[in-house]
Amino acid sequence: MATAATNKLWAYIESLSLSRRDRNWLAGKLLEPSFQADPYEVSPSGDSFFADSRNVKAVERDIAEAHRPNAKFTRLESKEDIMAMINDL
Repeated sequence: MATAATNKLWAYIESLSLSRRDRNWLAGKLLEPSFQADPYEVSPSGDSFFADSRNVKAVERDIAEAHRPNAKFTRLESKEDIMAMINDL
């Protein structure tokens, strides 16, 4: 990415009403090298989410976290449960 374009991108990111953590995440996503892989190697559906190995690693971390003792879960069994969870975000 050209220097002028990078500077404009940083200025735009800084202008957004994001937390520092969110700005850093966004900047990292935009400027990190590509971690592309063949999504069919990971997912039978070929979902493009799985074409980025960082996403696969994040899912693996979440699964490991869910298997921890004392992990907290929220059961979503109805539309009301889902709406309550969304409203709590």
